[in-house]
Order: sequence, then C-alpha cells, then structure tokens
Amino acid sequence: MKKFRTNIIQAILLAIASLLPNIASAHFPWLIVGKDAKPVLFFGEDLSDRTYRLPKTLAAFPLKHVIANEKATELNFRPMETEDLIGLVASEPITPKGCIFGTQTFGNYHGTKLVYFVQHFLSEHPQQWQCPSEDMAMKADIKPHEGGIRVTILWNEKPLAETEVKLTSEDGQEQGKSKTDADGSVVFTGKQLKPGLHAVMAGFEDTQASGSEDGQSYRSTSSYLTATFQWKPDVLQNSDNAKSDSTSKVQVIASQFPDLPIELTSFGGAISNEKLYVYGGHVGEAHSYSTAEQSDAFYSLDLNQPKQWEQQLSGPKLQGLAMVAHHQSIIRIGGFTAMNEEGQDDDLHSRNLVAQYDPKTKSWNDLTPLPEPRSSHAAAILGDKVYVVGGWAMSGNEESKWHQTAWVADLTQQPIVWKPIASPPESRRALAVAAFNGKIFAIGGMGKEGGPTTRTDIYDPQLDRWTQGPSLQGEPMTGFGCWAEPLGGFLYVSTVSGTIQQLSPDQKEWAIVGDYDPGRFFHCMLPWGDQFVMVGGANMKIGRFTDLDLVKLSSKPSSR
Repeated sequence: MKKFRTNIIQAILLAIASLLPNIASAHFPWLIVGKDAKPVLFFGEDLSDRTYRLPKTLAAFPLKHVIANEKATELNFRPMETEDLIGLVASEPITPKGCIFGTQTFGNYHGTKLVYFVQHFLSEHPQQWQCPSEDMAMKADIKPHEGGIRVTILWNEKPLAETEVKLTSEDGQEQGKSKTDADGSVVFTGKQLKPGLHAVMAGFEDTQASGSEDGQSYRSTSSYLTATFQWKPDVLQNSDNAKSDSTSKVQVIASQFPDLPIELTSFGGAISNEKLYVYGGHVGEAHSYSTAEQSDAFYSLDLNQPKQWEQQLSGPKLQGLAMVAHHQSIIRIGGFTAMNEEGQDDDLHSRNLVAQYDPKTKSWNDLTPLPEPRSSHAAAILGDKVYVVGGWAMSGNEESKWHQTAWVADLTQQPIVWKPIASPPESRRALAVAAFNGKIFAIGGMGKEGGPTTRTDIYDPQLDRWTQGPSLQGEPMTGFGCWAEPLGGFLYVSTVSGTIQQLSPDQKEWAIVGDYDPGRFFHCMLPWGDQFVMVGGANMKIGRFTDLDLVKLSSKPSSR
C-alpha cells in the first residue's frame, strides 16, 4: 500500500493557494439537499458560501444515489443561478435514504493532480448513515458515538491515520478538528454538534503518485473530501429510547483467561461442555501461505478452571475451516491445506474432510465427506442438523470455484448424508453463518461479484427458500471475516470495524449495540452462559490477537 503524507487542512489550503492563483484558496465542493428535496452542489469556502461560480472542470460533476447495498443510480443535474445560490441542482427530488456521492478531478496544476470527493448522508437517523460505494476512493464513514459521532476516513476501504478532520456547521463556524487515530477515526462530541447541517472535511497529499492529466505529467495528487449531514439530537435521543426495549447494550472487556498458545486467524473455534476448543488456522504472515504457516494443532481450555491450554489430538493442517459444537462433540468441516513449502509458489487445495471429536475418548472419527472440497465457508447447527454455506474450492494452479451450493446433514444419522438445500442468492466466502429463530442466517463476507459485502440472507428450512434481510451497518469491509452468534434471544455480529451489531426483533435492521477497539476479523465470538468469549483473529493495523475478551450483554457483573 502506498504511503500517504497527510497535512493540516490550513496548510493544505495554503498549498492550493500557491498552486491555483486563479481560484479562491479555501473553496471546495459541498453537497446538500434543498427544501424541495432536490440535491444541490455548490463551490464555496464553507457551507454558508453558496454564490461562487463553479469552475469549468466541476460544471459536470457526476453524482450518484445509493441505498444500502442496492445498485447506485446516477442523478441528473442542471445549472442553477439565483441571488442566494450558484451551482448544480438535481432534476428530481430524492428519497431521504442512503447517501449521495461523487468524485471529480479539478485538473493538473504545477505538477499536482487535484481531486475532489463529496458525500451527503440523507437519513435524519445517524444509525442509518451508510455510503457503501466502491466508486469513492476517499470517503467518510460516520456513525453515532456516545451522543456525538465517530468519523472514519477511508482510502480504498482502508483507514487513513494521522489525517486532520475538520467539523463545521451550516454558518461556516468551525466546531472542532482532530487527527485520525490508527483506525482512521476521530470523535466529535454532542457538545460540538448543534441542530442543523454540518460538514466534515479532510485532505491528504500523495507524494508518490504520478501520471498524466490534461496532457501534462503530475508528480503528486491532492485529494479532498467534504461529507455533509443533518444533525438532529432529538432524533438520536428518541431513537435510542425507542430501541431500549428491543436491544441489549454490550460491553467488551479483557478476560482473565490465559492467552492463546499461538497467534491464529481463519481457525475453527467452538465451546462444548464448558470447554473452549480451537483447531488449525493460519500462523504465517498475512497473504503468505505454506505448509509451515498452517497449524494442525488442536487446543482446549477449561473455562471454569482456566489454568492453561491443553493440546489435544491433532489432525490435518487446515485453515479456512468451519467448526461447530453438537451436544458433547465437536464437528470439523472442510478447510484448505497448503502443499507448498515457504518461498515456493502457492499450491493451495480445499478439502472435503469432515470429522467428529469425542472428548470422552479424545479421538477424531471421520464422517461422510462433503460432496465437494470447500474452504472459507461457515456452518451452523439447527437442532440436530448442520448447515454449510458459502466458500470456494481451490485446486492448486486451477481457477478457484466459487460454490453456488449449500448443504445440510442430520447428525443423528449413521452415516450422515449430505443433502442439497436451495442455492444461496449470491456466491461468497469469508462470511458468517448462524442459526437463529429456526432459520439460517448468512451474513457478510466477500462476494464473487462486488467484493466485500454487508448483505444478510435468511434461509427457511421449512420452505427451502432464501430471502434477503437487512445489511449490516457500515462500509462493505464491515462484513468481511465477521462472526455471528445468537444469545439471550437476539442475534449478534462482531466485525472488523469494531462494532457489535444486534438484529432487531422484526429482523428489519441491525443496530450497533457496542464497540471495541481495535476491531477483529477472522476470529470467533462464542456464546458461554450469558456472555460471549472473543477469540483470536487479526486487525489490519496491529496484527493478530492472542488475548481473549469477554462480551457482556449488560453492565451487570457476570454470575460466573
């Protein structure tokens, strides 16, 4: 990934002034919605400066509207000039849901390519602010946070650290500014926000970028983002109060359990009979695969007497496997094995292996293999049946096959028989699968088309039919490598963005009910009594976790 040199916004504006003598130094594009519900774009120093003429290169600013994970639609704009406003206005009013967004290159000036990015969050409910567009290289993710907001600045879906973010109100007054942390985030408190229109602005210079623009070469790029939203604290307060009966606030705290014996991602994890089990996983550098960088270890930890991890009978080296608990046993399903040594070209093969571990005999027993090799999938137990959804089949040098199939097996049968269920609506891997209220939920992951996703699909075993549910809150990466489990009558998901999300009782939306920093992905969040144990995984900024956290559904002391 390229290194970006971030600058204080005032220094940025001075740089622009020196480069663009024919343009007001502090002018940027701003996106709002007028009283007639039509989007408007103008070019000014701040939200109050609305009568500066658009430069020629911005006169055809392409803008789109997107709601959740639906396909973005292009908006038609026409020039507008009145005493109070000069800019572009949409031809039609817009539904107050989702996000409007766009990007446009200003031009090449003295060897620097100048690019503008704009966003406007349409909903009056901060919990519904989403802008899941991969068309935007630079964008803001804004979420409510303890009466205020948390702003995360992203570049190509990755957080931008040490980037100054400025908050202004509709009258152009600066309400606050702060530099982003390692996760690309800053927090603005409720005291810094007042009712009405607000904007956040950020910028950075990439001194390593080069290319050609307007027939001239450039040696760097300067990118600037403005994101606008309406702040209604009464709506936020009423929303929190309305949800207090249907959501359970959670806390994520450090546990007293001993650390994992090794650093693990993409491993199998399950809790059975008060014991936590982990199997296999990736132990090498990120995106590096070899026999030596995969684990075949099988560990257990007695959660009631957690003195130390015990190594159990191992098996094949596997990662990207699924593992579930059924009564007193552990079921291990699929995964992939690296056949190459370190330094050699990847030779990765998905497996169809299925095995059951008996804690009484401390032995593995082979079960009927999957109908096809599969890895990067997930599984869940509903009653005595295990459901397997998602994943792909890797076969060395051959092109990986994204699975369009899903399977179920009755674990009370001997031998078990894998039977097909209705094909999921989309092929995806690195997803979460959970059984909840008699149905199977497939959440997040990476789609064969479109990359990371926050999509939820729900399978009804009685009807053998899938329906689409609500998307997780957050950017598409939120769903990648997430984990889902039910507990206490609710379904929860933990994400790499550091949010714990809960499905509403009517199954129409996800609500963020807790957060943790740093976030994890390719981890496990396993139910234990009235709480979860969060195990393993990694964060893109700090690497892997060996410490175990507890996820408590309330602030009440645990009974354990």
